[in-house]
Amino acid sequence: MYKDIEEGYRNKLKSKLFGLLCEREKNGEWESYLDSIQIELNGIPENQRTINFLVLSHKVNTLRFLSYEYFRKTIFDCMSLLSKGGNDGLL
Repeated sequence: MYKDIEEGYRNKLKSKLFGLLCEREKNGEWESYLDSIQIELNGIPENQRTINFLVLSHKVNTLRFLSYEYFRKTIFDCMSLLSKGGNDGLL
């Protein structure tokens, strides 16, 4: 059951990341959208953070500073990382 919840959460994060990309493409409020994703990731307890989580978190934290080309690539890298999942806990 926990595995289903974790998979659902990964899918939710992928949707949020894609939404962030869409906001950036239409010059919307993408920075506040990014802030909400960062706040959500920071809320994950430290004892549940895996290496994949740390990589994802660092990539998300750099998005604000990237040109569109690298922003888009990094979003898809993050989504791919979330698709991999894992058996070692959160993300």
